Amino acid sequence: MHSRPVVAILAACVVVLSYLFWRWQYLSLEGALPAARCSLEVADHSTALSTPQRRFRVAVASYFGFHFDVYMALVWTLERVMAQSGAVEVYAEQPFGFDFQNIVDDLRLYRGAVKPPDRLVSDIRANMGTGGIDLVVLGTCEVDLRGQQHQDLLDAWDARSTGFKFKIVCIVHNIEDYDWQVNIPEWSRRNAIRILPISEHAGPSVASAFKQMFLVSADSANDTLRLSRPEDILIDVHVPVLDIPSLKKRQPRHFLSDAVIQGSFFSDRRDYVKIFAELNESLSINPKVWGYLSRQTQDVAYRVDESLPDPPFRLFLIGSGYIEIPPELENLVVVRDGLSYPEFYALMSQMDICIPAFSVGNDYYDVQASSTFAMAVECDVPILVTERIKKAYAYADDPRAVVTRPAAMREVEALRALRTGDVTHFLQQTRISPESSTAQGAKRMVQQGWVRSAQESRSFKEGVWAANERVVERILHDL
Repeated sequence: MHSRPVVAILAACVVVLSYLFWRWQYLSLEGALPAARCSLEVADHSTALSTPQRRFRVAVASYFGFHFDVYMALVWTLERVMAQSGAVEVYAEQPFGFDFQNIVDDLRLYRGAVKPPDRLVSDIRANMGTGGIDLVVLGTCEVDLRGQQHQDLLDAWDARSTGFKFKIVCIVHNIEDYDWQVNIPEWSRRNAIRILPISEHAGPSVASAFKQMFLVSADSANDTLRLSRPEDILIDVHVPVLDIPSLKKRQPRHFLSDAVIQGSFFSDRRDYVKIFAELNESLSINPKVWGYLSRQTQDVAYRVDESLPDPPFRLFLIGSGYIEIPPELENLVVVRDGLSYPEFYALMSQMDICIPAFSVGNDYYDVQASSTFAMAVECDVPILVTERIKKAYAYADDPRAVVTRPAAMREVEALRALRTGDVTHFLQQTRISPESSTAQGAKRMVQQGWVRSAQESRSFKEGVWAANERVVERILHDL
């Protein structure tokens, strides 16, 4: 007769091998799948209102030292929706980094005490019946649902009697972080997991890639995997956009001056090299357009033309890491790293426009969600996008939130056109016909401009918050 450790090891091997078979099936078919992934099916909102609420005590937890701005935005939504019908508790390492606690306090995202994450399982076990924790939200499942943490949660679930089981909600950020996914079948077999990406994509995405993976797995020849019923796993999207009412509003201006690239300073994620090269090229042709003087022999960097009435163009890089700025651009590029959240919001809110600057082939298009969009929306800063980017971040596909450029028009050329109000230079440089759809798209971009009113930005965010509330209602009602 096998000892318990041997049985446990054999069981673990079965799960791991089943998962590897799952991944192999998915990856082997992935190249043959159509580009348009399955759309996400969600219950009608009226169904949630007519169905009894099933989750009343929610624990939002994470062992990860980051992404608190993501899961605390969900806490804020939960608190609004559950104001009269339940309670929310937060388990996380303290203090939150970069003075985020100031944001939590100022916006009243959460009014309770934040508990250590190590207390989560003991609190679950402290009340195994009525009034116990019945929903666990994990802030970064790529970290929070693996190893001993996963096993302890699973044991706590198994220890509960039927009728008092809890469910877990996995906030996910990257479809290609595979290590934790070996544990998904254990929870789907128990009908106790749902997936919650932070961005809704119209094409290939974190959400739709998970959905497709689950559908492929449901057809598996492996009994263990197939009977875990992966096709039944529900997927919703919660966009982490906060209400930042204390922002100092930009002074209205007719001249685009301050653009921002927000995020880590890694060139494999954002094409800083190309942006710098194109800025240098455009400045060499006509520096006055950008508010600078021609470089003289003794000049290393372009100098601001003080004789012009309008402010010079500046490109802000707000993020973390190290980046080398070309010496010619040292008066134009402004680097701000290591900012606290209050400092970040104060600076970001003064920008005219946000540039995603995604590198070609970057994961931010299809397998990993970028927080740049949510942060720009929070600060009422329009985002310069292409049709491809809008399909990748469908929730932001709204003229109140974005400025759309033709793909043939690079970011720097689009900034020049918006700054001057003229696309002639772009058409002449590229020899694109003024009658082409690309030319018409460029003209339309300039005509619509980059300025968005406070009312437009507010109404757009209110739509995001309303959609988030509907998602939370579905989760609380098990729909």
